[in-house]
Amino acid sequence: MRVMRVLTRPNLGGPTRQAVALWHAHRAMGVETLLVTGRVHAGESTLDPEGCGVPRLVPEAVRAGSVRGGGWVVVEDMGRGIHPLRDLRARRQLQALAAAWQPDVVHSHTSKAGALVRTALRSAPVLAHTYHGHVLADYFHPVVAAGFRWLERRWAQRTDLLVAVSPSCADELAALGIAPRERFEVARPAVPLAPVVSRADARLALGIGPSEFRVAAVGRLVPVKRMEWFVAALEGLGGAHGDVWGSGPEEARLRSTAGDNVSFRGTRPDLQPLLSAYDAVVLPSVREGCPLVAVEAFAAGVPVVGCDVPGVRDVLTSWGVGVLVPEAEGPRGLRAALDRLRRDPAGASALGAKGIACAAEFAPGRLAQRLVESYASLLP
Repeated sequence: MRVMRVLTRPNLGGPTRQAVALWHAHRAMGVETLLVTGRVHAGESTLDPEGCGVPRLVPEAVRAGSVRGGGWVVVEDMGRGIHPLRDLRARRQLQALAAAWQPDVVHSHTSKAGALVRTALRSAPVLAHTYHGHVLADYFHPVVAAGFRWLERRWAQRTDLLVAVSPSCADELAALGIAPRERFEVARPAVPLAPVVSRADARLALGIGPSEFRVAAVGRLVPVKRMEWFVAALEGLGGAHGDVWGSGPEEARLRSTAGDNVSFRGTRPDLQPLLSAYDAVVLPSVREGCPLVAVEAFAAGVPVVGCDVPGVRDVLTSWGVGVLVPEAEGPRGLRAALDRLRRDPAGASALGAKGIACAAEFAPGRLAQRLVESYASLLP
């Protein structure tokens, strides 16, 4: 089986990590994957697939038909936003790559890649798209969002396989009228996990004192991640310190409101095995598809505190364990939950231990096998 997997850009985020994990898991199963991405924008952090073991290919070699086994190729004109001329060139480049690679399945990830693929490659034997969340509400002006929803409904009609990374994600998409709920296949995302570093060694590596109560929030510094709630939750939590891991346009504003007990530590691709340094990981987002950092915290045995919102609700209840805070309680509720964990170390430890068992359910091989079965059922 040959798969062409298309991702808007290889930024340091969940979709890129999942695409790389699936490349390796499918290769082990004998599935050849051509991973196609655009380029990251200036100021974005990159997760280089080549650095993660996916061979870098030049488009000319793919188009010449000299590539075997798959790899990673960059479509220079593919990127975020609407750019008519570049988008037209990107569609043509995707068509040329597909004509040479002759995939059995073309599977897009993230909204822009999904738009380009489902307009340029409608004749693929199987056309699939994964929703890692959505930007159809809370991101754009209501009129713009309505237009995007109309387009997404049309694209969904011509897609053979629609995948959502959590039940809440599928429910929201169905409620927005993108497709009937029964059309969405809900699948746990692939979360590659490195061996966890011991708490003492992780604290030493991150410069955290052995007895300090330290919590973390990880994600892009954009409005939907609502990091200001994490910053506000640390106010009044005497003796506690919070680390913000990530970068983005909200950083300057967040820094201006943060107290001395909040540190902004930028991005770090190898953070996952070091999460064991923390006493809790906090998810203050407006919504998530399925927050991979929660699974990474599970693997590290670290309790997770999050708002009761789509995506977070799934991973902290039906798919895992954690402390779910009613959204109406805001930063105050997050602060109270963190204080309870600090005052009950035995309970926090038990919560972390339960999370370790949950992390195994997100092994990349599980999703890889499920996708192969779904692809095979749809092939002529």
